Parts: sequence; C-alpha cells; structure tokens
Amino acid sequence: MIKLTGVIQTFEPIFEREEITHSQEAAIYYVLSVSDSSLNFTETLREARKIRRTVSQRALTKGRDYLLRKGFLAKVLLTHNSEEEYEQRGYIPLHPKIVFKENEEYLREIYEPEDFSVRKKHVEDLYGAYEDNYGAYGLKMEKGCMTLHYSDTWLVSYISSIITQAEVKTVSMMLSGLQIFKEPYRQYYVDKIEKGLKIRMVFGGEEELEEIEEVKDIRNKYKENVEIRYSPTISRTCKSFIVDDKLAMDGKKLLAIDGETLSYIGILYIEEKECIKNLRRNFEAVWKMSKNLL
Repeated sequence: MIKLTGVIQTFEPIFEREEITHSQEAAIYYVLSVSDSSLNFTETLREARKIRRTVSQRALTKGRDYLLRKGFLAKVLLTHNSEEEYEQRGYIPLHPKIVFKENEEYLREIYEPEDFSVRKKHVEDLYGAYEDNYGAYGLKMEKGCMTLHYSDTWLVSYISSIITQAEVKTVSMMLSGLQIFKEPYRQYYVDKIEKGLKIRMVFGGEEELEEIEEVKDIRNKYKENVEIRYSPTISRTCKSFIVDDKLAMDGKKLLAIDGETLSYIGILYIEEKECIKNLRRNFEAVWKMSKNLL
C-alpha cells in the first residue's frame, strides 16, 4: 500500500527547489499520475481534494503546467496505431526513481536520517506502481506511435530512465550536444556500460566542441562499448535515439518565441519495425559521414 501523503510531502520540496509555482499541487498531481495512470484531470482533482481539501482546479492546473515546463511531465499530443487512447489523461510522468535519485542528496540535507529513510521507503513503493502502469518504456503502450510535447530536461531524464529500467543492450543517439554524459545523468550510463551496454552517439553543434574533454574519460575507459562521433551536418533542432531496434524517437526543437525554455515535439515508435528501420538507416548514413574527435 503506497502512503500517498508521505510521498507527496517528499516530492513537494523537490518541486519547490525547482521554483515550481504551486509546488504542493504539483507534487499531488505528479504522485497521483504515477500511482493511477487511468485518472483524467477531473478524477485527479477529485482525488487531490481527498488529500488536501482546499486544492483548486486552477492551482492543480498551474502545478501540472509547471511540471511540464520543468521536465517532470511530457504531454501526449497524439497516439496512433495503438490500442491505448489517452483522451484527457495525456501526460507522461518521468520515472519517480530518476526524480528521487537526482535530488537524493538535497533531501538528505533537509531531513533527519531516520525521517529520510522512511521517506525513501515510501518513494520506493511508488516505483512498482509506475512500472506496472507505464511499462518498461514508461509510455503505457506496448506497440504503436506517440507524438509528445516535452522539454530538453524531460528527454535527457527519460533516456536515463530507459537505460536504468529496461533490459537494454544497445543505444544509438543523434543529438545536438553532450548533455547526457554530464551529471546527474552520467552515472546511469557508466553503471550500464560496465554491465555491457553499447552506445553509439553522433553529435553536432560548434559550441559543444569545447566540451569534448568532459566525455573523453568515458570514451577512453570504455572503448569497447562507447563510440562518440561528431558531424557538423546535425541540426541544432534535431534529437533522435534508437534502443535495441525496439524503441526510437525522432524529435525536433521548437524555436523560442517567448524567451522561455525551448521545447520539443517528438514521435516515439514502439515495436514499429519499418519506422524504426527508416530511422536506423538515417542514423547509419550520418554515422558514416561523421568524424571521430575523441
């Protein structure tokens, strides 16, 4: 039995630290979306008021919107070739394990050791609910295509969650930068690489050339498992990845019009062999023309 109140109280300071407006409502929305993926917004509001009677629709909406902006949620725009219809429940939460791990040291600082241990146990109870509700790939569908609206932070954290949760053997990535190998994401990859994960990554972007030194140690230490190449032909608006030819994403960055964090539109393909084969062909073509700079 998940103790929702305790879990919500643990996530609230995480979201408050991220300067999320209505952090309590954000925590309630996030935990409810993880624990029961069948809830639409009206049902989530009803459940939220059982936890905190004064929760308003406006505050819960604001909390959800900030979660999307800060990378804790992705919005489902469309599903196709899938039995799952999202209707009003069109948000995909980030795996709570990733959120907790990235903020674990901060929580240790603000809670006494005994209190922290209890809170950690409560959050760990939520992991199983997430995996039951959203599956190994965190999308609540086993086959089909899904179009998402998401932030850069969500994408990097989502890839990390796939690496840590699913039985992944190979990952091919075509990204505009090297953010995935920076902390706090770096350790997820190191742990899996040491267990046999093979990664091929090709990146673009002139400013990123200065950051190559930061990933050289990974490349040099795990030469049999990690290949990182550079191609100036990769657009700064392009981000795609392929996982074991079972899951793939083709994403594009939206240009900023309001000065806020840039967002992305991406299509995820799950067990769609022909679509993934086409993305693989594109990756291999870029890889062939890329340069080994490490």
